[in-house]
Amino acid sequence: MGNDNYKATISDFLFADHARELFAEIDYFLKDGVHFQRHSNQIGQFNFIDKNFDSLRLYYREFFDVELSEAGEKANAYFYLDFHGNNRGNISARHRDILKSEYVIIGFIIYKIVYIDKEIDLDSVQKLKEKIRIEYEDYKPGIYRLIAKSRNTTPGNLNDNAIDTTIQSALEEFKKIGWIELNRDEFGLLPAFDRLIKVYEEYILTIDETLNELK
Repeated sequence: MGNDNYKATISDFLFADHARELFAEIDYFLKDGVHFQRHSNQIGQFNFIDKNFDSLRLYYREFFDVELSEAGEKANAYFYLDFHGNNRGNISARHRDILKSEYVIIGFIIYKIVYIDKEIDLDSVQKLKEKIRIEYEDYKPGIYRLIAKSRNTTPGNLNDNAIDTTIQSALEEFKKIGWIELNRDEFGLLPAFDRLIKVYEEYILTIDETLNELK
């Protein structure tokens, strides 16, 4: 067993096993909003963060004024940088991509389908697009407004193709930050999708009201 009285220092992680090959990539992706979990090609990075968590947390606090955080339970644990809302501390502006409003709404709808309506077997991108177009018909006007605002156009210029494109783009963004896995027509939620619930908790708790505002 290790020394229970040992306190990590800000530089410990630099001397850890595999630091030279892993840290630069981990650092870049964390600053880009990526979540690391025990999943496929992230396992090595996840284990490095897990073993050096205290030292890495000191590093991000001291040099970047952001918090390295852990969430989820055991096998579903994940790590991410908590940017305190839109505050990204001293992180470079090139990392400051914020989820578009229409992507957040698509995330809400996916959450409702999977966690509230219990359609846990839905794993086809095409079927997801069809479901949103057909079963969420009443929400289209609001989604069109969000897309139009993002594209600097008018809602009247949009159709179902815009909905499909937005769903695809949202899924690709969720994959980029580690919320879902996406492989052509297949997708699946990862433990870090839980972040959508935590970040937008006040809207998730009243999700029907939130979505009804789109009508």
